[in-house]
Amino acid sequence: MELTTVKQRVQTAISRFETASLDHYDAISILSVYWASDDTGSKDDSSLFLETTSKLETEKTKVATRARVIADEERVWPLVNEMLDQVGSMTGKRQLFILHYAGHAVATSTSSHLILTPRIAQGEFVGPQINMTLVKDALKDLATTSPGLDILLLLDCCCAAIAGRGPATNGERVELMAATSGGGLSNSRLDGKTFTQHWCQAFDMFLERKQPFCCNDIEIAINSDFNLEQFPATFVLCDGWGVPITFRAPPLSTTSAPEVTTKTVITALHVVESPGSNAMDLLIEYLQNAPADITILAALPISSTLLLLRVPVYLQEMLELPRVALILTDV
Repeated sequence: MELTTVKQRVQTAISRFETASLDHYDAISILSVYWASDDTGSKDDSSLFLETTSKLETEKTKVATRARVIADEERVWPLVNEMLDQVGSMTGKRQLFILHYAGHAVATSTSSHLILTPRIAQGEFVGPQINMTLVKDALKDLATTSPGLDILLLLDCCCAAIAGRGPATNGERVELMAATSGGGLSNSRLDGKTFTQHWCQAFDMFLERKQPFCCNDIEIAINSDFNLEQFPATFVLCDGWGVPITFRAPPLSTTSAPEVTTKTVITALHVVESPGSNAMDLLIEYLQNAPADITILAALPISSTLLLLRVPVYLQEMLELPRVALILTDV
């Protein structure tokens, strides 16, 4: 790899992290979808979810909410294109798109086909359906090419766990939160509340505390409820690096966000430049003074230079550089 390319891509990775570490979102766009013919009361859940999350709006953060009713005859790609257009309408350096679904899913769904439907079905099923996995994958693809964009999917349906499987993103935050038992059944609770209702209740509780919080905090709050029946735990699946999507109550909290994980890796880069050259010395000086925790372990002479760096996990994930080796460390 040419020296100038190495420096440019390190600078790009650091810039991406600095954008993603801003203490607020410039724009949050929220879409809640449900079937017109659904029989679970998902319309009420959708309204509650949009009302609850709209409270994130501040002077610095613009929030846009929209409910989308799915007709029985609809197909997935027009819906995907609408979502991409909604994401594209946001402005600012840092953005968050939240997709919420409340309703049924087909019990025979697989990791590549989480099938949403307005009615419960077992075994062979012919009827209205949307492949939620395609929607999820399209949003993940968008996140990998949109610096500063985070994606959060909240699924209030059966079999939601399998929607979290698939290729990981490259240094962008994509989170899935849902509630499903080992048998795939979703949120039947002794108190009669849906997953959406419990999520919104926990969300409001944390907003009132005026401190930053994330989906893992909401997960803990929901799972502390003794009224669990068909599933043992709500869960959060995260792609990308170690800092979760973080919410802040208006006005913006003065409490700092959770600190970046300190876990590091050792990465080896082949730089087409001789050790000790002026250009190599300037690159090492830049790395030593970069606004990120980079430690130069060695610059080994080979036909050119083998550069060993200890870097934080989040930075390694954002570095678009071919690596000779990657070594995980304990700290």
